[in-house]
Amino acid sequence: MTDYSVISSRVRLARNIVDAMFPSKISDQEVLLVEKAALSAAKEVFEPSFYAVSDLSDVEREYLVDRHLISPALLSSPYGAVILSKDRHLSVMLQEEDHVRAQCICAGSSLKECFDRVKEYDLALRGKARLAYDRKLGFLTACPTNVGTGMRASVMMFLPALSILGRIDELEKDLCEAKLTIRGSFGEGSRGEGYCYQISNAVSLGVTEETILDRVGSAAEKIAKIERDMLELYYEKDHLRIQDSVLRSEAILRSAVLLSQQELEGLIVNLKIGVQLGLLAIDGVNLDELALICKPASLVRLTSCGDSAQERDAARAQTVKKAITSKE
Repeated sequence: MTDYSVISSRVRLARNIVDAMFPSKISDQEVLLVEKAALSAAKEVFEPSFYAVSDLSDVEREYLVDRHLISPALLSSPYGAVILSKDRHLSVMLQEEDHVRAQCICAGSSLKECFDRVKEYDLALRGKARLAYDRKLGFLTACPTNVGTGMRASVMMFLPALSILGRIDELEKDLCEAKLTIRGSFGEGSRGEGYCYQISNAVSLGVTEETILDRVGSAAEKIAKIERDMLELYYEKDHLRIQDSVLRSEAILRSAVLLSQQELEGLIVNLKIGVQLGLLAIDGVNLDELALICKPASLVRLTSCGDSAQERDAARAQTVKKAITSKE
């Protein structure tokens, strides 16, 4: 049975080059210097593809944001660019808040794997440019909260029971005391859409990379157990209504001709709850991935459907139906 508590893991490293001003003050010549160093380092580690944000279509930009391969903030950078690995696990954002923000995203609980892969790129980058580093403070970044390791380790978690039962504020307080933070699915300032939240380190200064990985990983493991216990409690209190919503959702997804994005997100949540509780067995279907490919930008890329809302809703319904029924 699939456990959706831990959706994915990510490790991001923020780096700046000594010979260039921060992105808010950077010159055209300095932009080229950063791009050359970042791309040269990438070629030593993976097969890279380089994209300037200004050259991307609206659909391509939305697709990359949906996949967390770039941040929404990068879209407003006049020099914003991204370097992507072929498997799309590694992405290197250029000229967001810092010169280089390299990250690795992998499915499930895989912080160590993410760290090892992004660290390999980081070491290659150090061989291509002199990075802003202070012996006492560590890596220097545009935002003071990232000074130190420059690392943000995060785990994306599905927490419906804690959300429904009003325990997120309590969790936030506990995490704060442990020098961790909880945010929405798109980071600072975002909401927990679909009951999805990021658990990450709040401190980068005065700690080692290994300590950060251990704190975030241990917290995610504990939260996952609490979530499972709370979900069981939630089910005991209202099992008939939960069974009904889960089975109704499955029936709709199997038969719908039109599905809006908003409707699908709610139905997918119910199915994930059903799988967690053992009420459903949808073998071979990753519901998180299914939800991603049914977002407008991904749907257009996958199905070449038209621009109208109805055409997208029809393509979405067909995509979901095919994914669920093909695994039976």
